[in-house]
Amino acid sequence: MKRKDRLTPKREGRLTAIVITREMTLLMAFAVLIFVFTVVLVSSLDDIRRMVYGVKPGVTLETRLISGYLPNEVRRIVEAMAEQERTAPKDAMIFKETGELIPEAPGLDIDVDLTVDRSMKAKPGDNVELARTVIAPAITKRHFSPVYRVDTGRQAMAIAVNVAWGEDCLPELLEIFREQNVKATFFIDGEWAQKFPDMVMFISEEGHELANHGYQHVHVEKMSEPMIKQLISDNEKLLVSLGVKPSKLFAPPYGECNLTVVSAAASLGYTTTMWTIDTLDWKTEDPEKILGRVVPKIAPGAIILAHPTKVFLKALPRIVDASRNAGYRFFTVSDLLNLHESG
Repeated sequence: MKRKDRLTPKREGRLTAIVITREMTLLMAFAVLIFVFTVVLVSSLDDIRRMVYGVKPGVTLETRLISGYLPNEVRRIVEAMAEQERTAPKDAMIFKETGELIPEAPGLDIDVDLTVDRSMKAKPGDNVELARTVIAPAITKRHFSPVYRVDTGRQAMAIAVNVAWGEDCLPELLEIFREQNVKATFFIDGEWAQKFPDMVMFISEEGHELANHGYQHVHVEKMSEPMIKQLISDNEKLLVSLGVKPSKLFAPPYGECNLTVVSAAASLGYTTTMWTIDTLDWKTEDPEKILGRVVPKIAPGAIILAHPTKVFLKALPRIVDASRNAGYRFFTVSDLLNLHESG
């Protein structure tokens, strides 16, 4: 028998030829042209947007050229510059061991919004500076000096009324102040305020200044600084809870004042307030004696200390008349202090 050879098919690799036609070449060229046109168009639109909405040509921020920058870009630059410049204020302090007073130092802040606004509104070629703001320290050298009289050349005085008792005289006292058009500073004792909250509100509603006389009427000269701070802060919290906003003035009970008292008050931002003229209205029932203690001592920046007593009620209208006849006006203690600071 003859063997028949089997034919085994062989797989051979096939090369597929890509034929680039003229039409394909034109399409590719057109696609490249479209891409280039798009890039140029987008770039041109960005340039146009910066010309319309960006910073004007030649504008500098401090020494940095920012022309063409958009608002969000300017803001990022300003915020970075602000971080480099911001400084916190330093409060005045006293070394109790030596009595040395370290003065305060102001801080510095940057108003980012205002700086950005100025940059965007700047004319071509302008130089814009950071909008710097000085931050005043909360505690200054003044806080470590008890106020006996305000240093001012103006014919201005204040009446300070310490209130730890005398609620029966207060309505009439407030009426006289209203009739005389005088605003006074009332230093309120905390325990008294708890007993007569409506009276506290009445004083405030009459437009008088409310200040701090301590939570209790105690001898502060015998207390430590933390105890005095507690005495002041507890009273502040109480007065605020009653719906009034006391000023940062502290009249020590019994008029006791030393470095510890002043330092404790100062550390809380309070100015220790004393007096120039003491009526001693709690020692007499004779209004003539009150007048004799007050009228001859009338002086610029004087603080007249009084209490809600019947004898002071009788003397008050004549004190006001004598003062006004001499050309004086009455202010709250805080307003009197502001007169000094404003010159």
